[in-house]
Amino acid sequence: MHKMLFIMASLVMFLSACSTTPVSQRPAVESRDVPASSPTTESAQTSPVPSQQANPQAMPLPPGESTGTDIPTTKPAPAPTNPAVLALLSDAEKYQQQGNMSAAQSRLQRAQRIAPSDPKVYYQLAKAHYELEDFRLAEQVALKGVSYAKGDNTEQKRFWLLLADIRTKKGDKAGAKAAREQAARY
Repeated sequence: MHKMLFIMASLVMFLSACSTTPVSQRPAVESRDVPASSPTTESAQTSPVPSQQANPQAMPLPPGESTGTDIPTTKPAPAPTNPAVLALLSDAEKYQQQGNMSAAQSRLQRAQRIAPSDPKVYYQLAKAHYELEDFRLAEQVALKGVSYAKGDNTEQKRFWLLLADIRTKKGDKAGAKAAREQAARY
């Protein structure tokens, strides 16, 4: 009996020595917005005590700012400065006016690869998908453009009005109404 127990205990110890601890996986591509941290520093960090957290309502506001829920006005997104993007946007606009939406879409996709965060590219690309009656893709591109147009109220309004049109064509009356309400905020 003791011999069997000894063999089982030895086997368990032997097999447990062969196992490895799981290695934490880091993402293949790290975000440039957030600095990477090692697993040891993450476990050493503690969350702040509630009394240490900043209270935004207790902080004084600069003169002329309000505490309401109105949308803050900021500088509009800069116009594309890359000559290739400007040329592609110009070509796409010409093709759209001629009714050649496939050629316009092709130029806009190239412009998107060059300037992936330019809301003007997304707006024209969403319009091209809309004209091609690809409403699902038009809506996705327009929503992506909304995220890149943060701070530019004029662009935000244009995107939300386009989204209202897209959703109307899709038959999504509630979504179209919500998009119009969102556009009215700008």
